[in-house]
Amino acid sequence: MNIGERIKQIRQERGFSAEEVAKRLGVSVSTLYRYENSSISKIPVAVIDKLCEILGTSANKLMKNDESASKEDLPDSFANAAEAMAFILKMPVLAAYGGYDINSMDEETIIRFANEILEQLKLVSYKYQLEMQRGEKK
Repeated sequence: MNIGERIKQIRQERGFSAEEVAKRLGVSVSTLYRYENSSISKIPVAVIDKLCEILGTSANKLMKNDESASKEDLPDSFANAAEAMAFILKMPVLAAYGGYDINSMDEETIIRFANEILEQLKLVSYKYQLEMQRGEKK
């Protein structure tokens, strides 16, 4: 299920009409429908935040990816904040360590943050791949 399908599902579960959500969101009904049918796939972070508020849900639930990710599914880097935020929210261990507030970050900061996490994951993975190839144990 993609984010658009989840928006529609949660909206309907909460008993909201598309007109009501669109009005509270400050967009046209057709724009909301385009979010729901994924014809607009890069929903701005501010819109996602507002949708979560309106629908009474979390960004994690709204953006959740039920499919398991593989290395091939990960980008080399993130170019937009929605993808970066989805990546961050899929890693709840980050929230446990704190030090950041995703709600107070602008889109550029979210992208930089996600790209830095992605780079650190690549480095750590590469280090352990080399160790395993060499038969090293530490």
